[in-house]
Amino acid sequence: MILGSIMIWLSFFLLIVGVSFGRMGPSFTRTKFSIPVILIALSLLYFNNLEIYDIESELADSINNFMPWFLVALIGFYFTLSGVPIYWKIRMPQLIFGWIIIFVSTYLFIEFTELPDNFLIAAISTSIGVIFSLLLFVMFVRFVESRIPPEDPAPDLTEDEMDFVRRIISTNIGVDQK
Repeated sequence: MILGSIMIWLSFFLLIVGVSFGRMGPSFTRTKFSIPVILIALSLLYFNNLEIYDIESELADSINNFMPWFLVALIGFYFTLSGVPIYWKIRMPQLIFGWIIIFVSTYLFIEFTELPDNFLIAAISTSIGVIFSLLLFVMFVRFVESRIPPEDPAPDLTEDEMDFVRRIISTNIGVDQK
């Protein structure tokens, strides 16, 4: 039956929908459906017990080998990023715990993933490609930004505009303006 293959592609579709939901709306009021849809997509992708045919079976095997160490690494990245310095305040327990989890995920990757014989060559060439792509991207951004002409400075506020701004600020901070 083809249902297992359809479930894989449906989970990818739901993953894209979940990420898109997360990007909708104002930055502090993102839709509440994003994380549940992403979790449903990941669970459909990982816990698909239906029979899978053709190329999707290789994809499912790759995902099943990829998902355990990736989820552990994702948890480690979350703790590490929540422990990094913000306004010069470091949360050391989260930072250390996050790095320990990242090292555990690296161990899981090395231990349970069959690396090909030419892994080192592939890793080096991939790294060179990534670095080259990033450098090209930076060069293109700098080129495009250098072509944009600078804007003229904004004109000074009129007396009415300055009075309006004063009233707004005074109202917001609770000071009576006389």
